[in-house]
Amino acid sequence: GADLLEGATFTLQRGRRYGLIGRNGSGKSTLLRSLASRQLGDIPAALTIHYVRLDEAAMQRTPLEVVLAADVERSLLLSEAASLQEAEASDAARLAEVLERLDLIGADAAEQRALALLRNLGFSAELRARPMAALSGGWRVRTCLAAAIFAKPDVLMLDEPTNHLSIGAVLWLMRELTTSPAWSERIVVVVSHDRVFLDAVATDVLHLSAAARRLTQSHGNYATWAKRREQQQKTFERATALRAEQAPPHTPPRPAPAPRPALTAPLPCRARPPAASFPRASGRQAQDDHELPLSLQAGGEISGPLVQLRGVAFGYSAAGEQLFSGAELGVDATSRIVLLGENGNGKTTPLLLGDLAPTAGEVVRNGGARIGLVNQHHADQIDLTLTPLQFLMDRFPGDGSYAHEQALRSRRHGSRQPVPSSALSGGQRSRVALAAVSYAAPHVLVLDEPTNNLDLESIAALADCVTAFKGGVVLVSHDQYFVSRVANEVWVVE
Repeated sequence: GADLLEGATFTLQRGRRYGLIGRNGSGKSTLLRSLASRQLGDIPAALTIHYVRLDEAAMQRTPLEVVLAADVERSLLLSEAASLQEAEASDAARLAEVLERLDLIGADAAEQRALALLRNLGFSAELRARPMAALSGGWRVRTCLAAAIFAKPDVLMLDEPTNHLSIGAVLWLMRELTTSPAWSERIVVVVSHDRVFLDAVATDVLHLSAAARRLTQSHGNYATWAKRREQQQKTFERATALRAEQAPPHTPPRPAPAPRPALTAPLPCRARPPAASFPRASGRQAQDDHELPLSLQAGGEISGPLVQLRGVAFGYSAAGEQLFSGAELGVDATSRIVLLGENGNGKTTPLLLGDLAPTAGEVVRNGGARIGLVNQHHADQIDLTLTPLQFLMDRFPGDGSYAHEQALRSRRHGSRQPVPSSALSGGQRSRVALAAVSYAAPHVLVLDEPTNNLDLESIAALADCVTAFKGGVVLVSHDQYFVSRVANEVWVVE
């Protein structure tokens, strides 16, 4: 395939935290994996690198065991100490060295440090006791994040670490990376589409452009980079306009003369001087990479409340666990509600949709109201063998007319329609899924972590669309920028 980058040069320095940004499909995760596997650059062999991922061997362990195992040095030293102590003729000098090193790295306090990490990431005692195989994907990601921080590598690489975190856990991670002395002399590289997180954490920005196949490095956080980028774009546009003004007016070619009689000798031809030309400005470097448009269509006006929760409680009857009770919530066409809370959020949205029944109280839905769901897994519902247009046609066959096909085609950018969905990035698939939700024209949008897999520009575009949406909105999101743009009402689920 084509090279991801051409002639890229960048330097990672101790004590710096790098935000790796770029449009979806630009290759950020690929670059991160290549760095972690030491396929790129001159990386010293003694430098320890931790790239957050989960292997199959860890699935039968508890989160605490996974986190403790991440400190490879501690694990090896403990194993060696146990072997030396069991041996009949143990090496007393070596055993003393091992025990001294264990004391130096604080091995005795390791379990308490690991427990504190898991608690800060929202793990209850019940969740900490489960094997990894029994945890949801989001909790597995949190475990991997805790393990990476616990290991304290020389280089910590995080790929979308905030995607499965609550806002409280995101704030804790921001504080951990920016204020903990452990990271003051280490290198952190993070891929994130959370601009508030990037502004707080990043000391430098690495911008990867798929269109230009280049990587640029600059000092400052995301806001600094975005301001500089905007200034560069304005300079580029002014230069382009100036070149257009200075170019001589275009003279259309003269029509060819009518052929003369064959007996007439042809006139000698004189070459015309070439028209003055200017190099065409390349927008690949100054302009943003192309993306697909977003729009959300509402179902029209309906009088009265669209959805109501009246004294609703929910819990697991088998375990006797009550997540919340006494919930009173009303959603109308002007609602812009964000739900906050560690444990109850995952059950509130299914209650609104009717996928779960409350253990007490009632959920009343307007019979004429359509409710559309956009969740963090909505892009996974797409058949990857189909093109976006084929997926929409399969989902909404309509009357099979050409007009219906054109209506669906207008939901997608023409240049992307022939491409199978397997070739799209996660963010591009999210846009296809959003197009399907929009076509159903819902009266209420339930958004459950909708920004996962969307890049920074797409999150801003989605915020614009949701703000302009003429219906009710109920939102669960960890993205502080998106919440601040969309929500005007906060409900805390405790």
